[in-house]
Amino acid sequence: MPDVIVVGGGVVGLSIAQAVAAKGRSVTVLDPGDPTSAASWAAAGMLAPLSESERPDAFFELCAASLRLYRLWAGRLQTQSGLDPEYDESGLLCVATSKQSLNALKKRMAWQHDAGFSSEFLTPEDVQRLEPNLTLEVTGGVHTPGEFQVRPRRLLEALKAACVASGVEVQAGQRVRAVLHENEQVSGVETETGNISGECVVIASGVRSTEILGLRPRLRMKARKGQILSLTAPMPLFRRLIRWEHSYMVQRKDGELVVGATNEDAGMDRNITPAGIGELLARAQEISSHTASFAIREMWTGLRPATADGLPVLGHAGIRGLIYAAGHYRNGILLAPITASIVTALIEGEAPPVALEPFAPDRFEV
Repeated sequence: MPDVIVVGGGVVGLSIAQAVAAKGRSVTVLDPGDPTSAASWAAAGMLAPLSESERPDAFFELCAASLRLYRLWAGRLQTQSGLDPEYDESGLLCVATSKQSLNALKKRMAWQHDAGFSSEFLTPEDVQRLEPNLTLEVTGGVHTPGEFQVRPRRLLEALKAACVASGVEVQAGQRVRAVLHENEQVSGVETETGNISGECVVIASGVRSTEILGLRPRLRMKARKGQILSLTAPMPLFRRLIRWEHSYMVQRKDGELVVGATNEDAGMDRNITPAGIGELLARAQEISSHTASFAIREMWTGLRPATADGLPVLGHAGIRGLIYAAGHYRNGILLAPITASIVTALIEGEAPPVALEPFAPDRFEV
């Protein structure tokens, strides 16, 4: 019987498993077995709390705390696994094409400065100087050097290897049907192939978490479909992450240029559609006309797990031994290190590194 059962083999589940195992506990990860079904597999890998947040609230503090962990965390993973997750401190350029959107960027920059974060206002000429291949007509922009990127699929590979090196048992092809409990205490899980005993269960299985029986409280999330594609750039097109409104471009070292992403209420549908891909290609060419001649490298979709308020669900649930680490929506890659630290602290009976009240599992209960 393992000390801890982690339900979910995406970046959040594997990060938790690796961190808990480092404390000397035995850990079993139950993974449905299809890596392409994980939201983290489909992600672009932007580590950008400043450009994601509208105000310095609890969610921003959570994201910022996780980003502060990332350099050392990614370095340790690379050392332990021998695989490079391609953590890159490239910085981000957020551009505006109207006075209204530029004023919104300025307001965001003001509170970020008050919170102690560095960002720089740019004129159109400054934008052109920093990124000469950006052909969009802009009214200005903001450069945030403290926002980074990682390559999600490489990160998943590194996490899996680090888990194996730490003695974590990863059982692929194990879909959990229910959490089992007796006398208000977790006793294990029921899978499609049988029961597995354990007194601590961590739910980290994305949108599929809502299908698990026996949870208290219920996890209420819906899937937000994201279509995304990548192009093959014959030369590095950008030196930084590029963001314009809800569109972004992420330049990889090997020439891959990721273009994302749609945000659709489409249930569990993961089909690639002409409307979704057409929108991405049009936006890419608006950002840089050079992309018109680039080959399409890959197209894919992911299902983001979104709660009603867009915040993750973190903390002890209503049954002893049950912990939630789900609903990370668009920020699972960014929030992996801090989520692992939070869950490890809860399991060890220690105070978590951040206040969890805004993310409490029972906040949706009436």
